Amino acid sequence: MLRALLGAAGLAATILLWPGAGPAADPALALPSSVPPAERARIEKVLAQASISTRAELEAYPLRLDVFNYLLDHPDFATQVTRTLRLARYRIWRDADGLHLDDGWGVKGIITPLYGDGGLRVLYARGHYEQSFLPDIRGQAVIVLRYGNGHDAKGRPGLATSLQVFGTLDSKVLSSLAGTIAQDKASLEARRVLKVFSRLTTHLDRRLDEVLADLQKSPDVSRPELDDLRKLLGR
Repeated sequence: MLRALLGAAGLAATILLWPGAGPAADPALALPSSVPPAERARIEKVLAQASISTRAELEAYPLRLDVFNYLLDHPDFATQVTRTLRLARYRIWRDADGLHLDDGWGVKGIITPLYGDGGLRVLYARGHYEQSFLPDIRGQAVIVLRYGNGHDAKGRPGLATSLQVFGTLDSKVLSSLAGTIAQDKASLEARRVLKVFSRLTTHLDRRLDEVLADLQKSPDVSRPELDDLRKLLGR
């Protein structure tokens, strides 16, 4: 989040390495008036140049809002959790220049949270795809996560989430390449990112104590943040 949302960050990485499909049919991004002017200008600049956009949403799943917010506020810890449970390969870590992302498949970048309040998270990602025999592919993206209380198809309460991504490549040649495959790929990856949270919910719901024990045994998991998570979960 990737965002820095875990999942959104991973999606942004995928968008950055994929040739653009031309302007998509997704609705324009509507930002609340509370977004600061500097951040709004940065977001709008990317939107104006975006060669691909997509939106995905997932049926509500029973993840508590406070747990979800904690993971969003601690994206490095969130990826420690999902990597330990083998739900995703994304890795996020903090350095002097910000939040770094490695998707485990050759995409690396830096994520900058731009806004976070009231069920809305907006992040900016700039990254590159490392290739063995060709120049790196570089690009940027704005990632938007919306979430709040909702209900599943059976009327049961849960967390409703949706994800929007607007991406562009530095190469005008690649950005000008058209094709529905790029849009289809972006939409597929968007749903995959949201499903990481859904699958995590299943693990927490069905085997919470086992999950916490697995996290405790992993040397890569932050102990202070794991203790915070335990308290949130009543353990």
